This record gives sequence, C-alpha cells and structure tokens, in this order.
Amino acid sequence: MKAIIDEFKLILQGKFIWIMLIAPLIISAAFGYVFKNNQLNEAPVAVVDMDHSAYSQQLIEKLDADQYIDVKYITYNYMEPNSFLYNEEYFGVIYLPAGLEKAHTQGGQTNIGLYVDTALATATTYLRNGVTEVINAENATTAAGKLVAMGVSSAQATNFTTGLSLQTRLLYNPTNNTLMSSVIGFVNTVFLSILGGATLTIVPRLREQGLLAEALRRPLSLVLRVVPYAIIATVSMYVVMGCLKQVGGLRFEANVFQLWIPFLMYTVSLSLLCMLVGWSASSPAKAAGRITMILLPSFILSGAQIPVALLPPILQNVSHVLPLSWHFKFLRGLGFRGGDLHYFGQELGGFLILITSFLVVIFLLMLNEMRKIRKAERDGDMHTDSVDTTTQVITTETTSSASAPIKVSLKKNGSGTPKEVQ
Repeated sequence: MKAIIDEFKLILQGKFIWIMLIAPLIISAAFGYVFKNNQLNEAPVAVVDMDHSAYSQQLIEKLDADQYIDVKYITYNYMEPNSFLYNEEYFGVIYLPAGLEKAHTQGGQTNIGLYVDTALATATTYLRNGVTEVINAENATTAAGKLVAMGVSSAQATNFTTGLSLQTRLLYNPTNNTLMSSVIGFVNTVFLSILGGATLTIVPRLREQGLLAEALRRPLSLVLRVVPYAIIATVSMYVVMGCLKQVGGLRFEANVFQLWIPFLMYTVSLSLLCMLVGWSASSPAKAAGRITMILLPSFILSGAQIPVALLPPILQNVSHVLPLSWHFKFLRGLGFRGGDLHYFGQELGGFLILITSFLVVIFLLMLNEMRKIRKAERDGDMHTDSVDTTTQVITTETTSSASAPIKVSLKKNGSGTPKEVQ
C-alpha cells in the first residue's frame, strides 16, 4: 500500500495527471469538432451535355435533385475532364453523349460517362452512389413505361422491371463516421504514448535512486505501483469518450457502469507491458525511448487503421499480444454496437491471460534482478575481506619493522670520513 501512495505522491508532484487528463481531452475535442461533418452531401459536379435535348435536361435535373450531387456547371461543348478537376472546384464530371434522347425513345443503349476524382476518395464515395441510384431509377422507369405501352398493367410492369428488391440496413456506422475509425485510432495512440511513457520509467527510476533492491523485497508492492497510473488513465478515457460524444456526435452506446471494467483491464495490462519493456533500462531517460517498441506495433496491428482480419495470419496472432487490440474490441462491441458485457467473456478472458502472462515475466525479471544483487553483494563482501586482510598484514609488518634494532655501519674512505650510512 505504501508503494501505491508513493506513486500517487510522485504523480501529484509531476505533470502526468495534467497531461493524462488534459492532452487527450483537447485532442478529442479538436478532432470531434473537425470531423463532425463526416460525409459530403451535395458534391459539386460539372455536366458536359453533348445532346442538347429536352431529355438530357430532365436527366440533369434528376441528378441535381439527388442529395449527394450538386450540378454546379453545365456546358454544351466538349471539354477535357481534367480541366474541371485540377483545382478541386468540382469532384466529378458527367458526360451525356449526343443521341441520348433518340436512344431513349427507341429503346437503345447509351453509355453515360462519369469521371470521379479518386484522389479525394472519402469525398467522392457518396457521389458515385448518387449517380448510380439516379441511373438505376431512370432505367426502371423507362422499362416500365415501355411495358405499359405494350399493354401490360402498371403493377405488372413494375414487377417485371424490379424483380428482386434488395433492402439494406447499415448498422452502427451508417454514415461512415471517421470519429469511429481514424479519430478513435489516433486518440488512443496518443493515450498509449502518454501512459506508456510514464510506466516505462518506474523500475529505471527506482534503480537510479538506489531503491530497487528494497522494492524487490516486496514484489507485489512493486507491481502495484502501476495502479495509480491505470486509475487516472481510466478516468481520462471516460472524459475523452464523453467529449467525442458531445462535441463530435460520436455514436457511443456503452453502459457507463460496465465500461470501467475493460477500461481498467486495458490500462493495467498496458502499464504492465510497459514496465516489462522498460525494466532493463539504466535510467528513466533511456527507458522513455523504448515507447516506440510498443507504439508502432500497436498502431499497425491493433486495428486502429486497418481491420485485423486484413492482416496476414501470423500478424493476426501477434496482435493478440497487444493490449490495444483487445481494447478496440471492447470499444467497438460495447461502445459502437451497444453490446452488454456478458457477451464478451472471451475478450475478458483474453485480457486476463495477457495480464497474467505479463506478471509471470515481470516476476521472472524480479528473480533475475535479485540474483544479480546478491551476486554483487557477495563480490563486495569478498573484496572487503581482501582489503581487510591486506591492511592487517601491512600493519603487522610495520609493527615488526618498528621493533627491530637499527644497525648503522660506517665505512671510512682514505681521509677518514664516513662514506656510507645504512
């Protein structure tokens, strides 16, 4: 318990709590506002009408009436599509060929051209759908009219032209909201870097302060030092999701009383992984650089940018080692889809296995660290004993030399003066 209190005191003295709570909040608010309008309605297009007919004008009006199309410019002379698209003034160009009305009257087939600027793929997705809907509806209406002219009733003509009707319902993210994909991925990447950067340095900080040997005597207390960081990070996640929901209109249907369980399991598992990665660093400064060992794989393999199902099978298995992969499963399942927690027993088990595995590796590192400390203490004791023995010998010899009589020998040279004194 003392270790947890010490970490809380350290957090309160530093900037972690402010960075953990405020930085993700600012980022989520900014992105929520920027990406609030997640789809483009009324995409501006240009129409090149080479038919100059009443029917072509009717078709242009139908295109313009679609919610995804805004006919901003009509020309009756041929122009290259690039001239409309270079400056992004238009997102698409529709070509109505000459003889369109004649082919329509005689029941012939006509090719209508659609040029779409796929350099802006997100902006033009619904433009393509809108043009397709208008053309399909026009074909069905034309075919039904021809059948009625042949003596078939209107109801029969409608059945003949439609046949099977597909009714599609888009669930959970019908408007392809980027808040539920790219923005969530980016916000969680920032979140990971802040929490991971703090917990990476726990063991190196104790080592630098000379407190690691004492901390290893209570292994559980050392592991529990990640709890304050996990609690603050969990609170930060609640704040971030609430901000995205209020500012950006994020669809988030999770039960707030159930959500803390996967949030806390994620922050604890991530903190333990970071403690494991930063264990061998000699100082906090050297440990901080190791965040890339967790950040880059998490960003690529967790489903933040592309679905895990699109990854090669071996990388799909690797992704199970990353806490962020399990975190995204809960975000999508509980938050986006509104599922109840009892549906996620397998995912909760995955988190528990992950936490247990990290704890086992950390305790093995503790044993190895304690072995090194004992060896260093033994080497130090042997060195001290050697120094003491050497000092005793020198003292004995000095005493013996001091008690021995001093002999002086004088030798005379030719003049009778002493030559040498010993």
